[in-house]
Amino acid sequence: MLKDLKQYAKDHVIPIICDDGLLFLKDVIKKHHIKDVLEIGTAIGYSAIFMAEQGCNVLTFERNDKMVEQANKNIKPYDKQIKIIHQDALLFDQELGDFDMIFIDAAKAQYQKFFNKFVPYLKKDGIVVCDNLDFHHLDPSLVNRNTRQLIRKINEFKVFLEQHHDYETTFFDIGDGMSITKKVTD
Repeated sequence: MLKDLKQYAKDHVIPIICDDGLLFLKDVIKKHHIKDVLEIGTAIGYSAIFMAEQGCNVLTFERNDKMVEQANKNIKPYDKQIKIIHQDALLFDQELGDFDMIFIDAAKAQYQKFFNKFVPYLKKDGIVVCDNLDFHHLDPSLVNRNTRQLIRKINEFKVFLEQHHDYETTFFDIGDGMSITKKVTD
């Protein structure tokens, strides 16, 4: 199924996590014994399905109507493990429960807001995994103004993670850049 979804994403120019990113997630899920995941950014459900196949329960946010419609079709075989919240994650104001992992792969300019809003839902030894932190390794001097601003926001988020006293972050040169953040204080 993932192979078909990957082709669908390619054909419809829908960004999904790269193969190296999936392998990284698989290792992280196994190493950290991840069972409950909060995902920010569903798109067509590709990464949520992958995590469900690893034995995880996934609660995932998606605000785009067309993506939610497609994702709902795709997750049908996993509807006991995957639940989509059709709403902008930053506008959500209900309780969520606790998660072993938060996976952020949505609006890149909002990563810091997503992080700050959702880390309170991490279990004691939970982790935050972020994708696209190198944003295609683009050179800011060779892109348009909007893309430069996006790259700047991503870089500001990386500095935020590096300098946050309550969290320890490790960056990985995998795919478009990934990170794992763990809480170091209570």
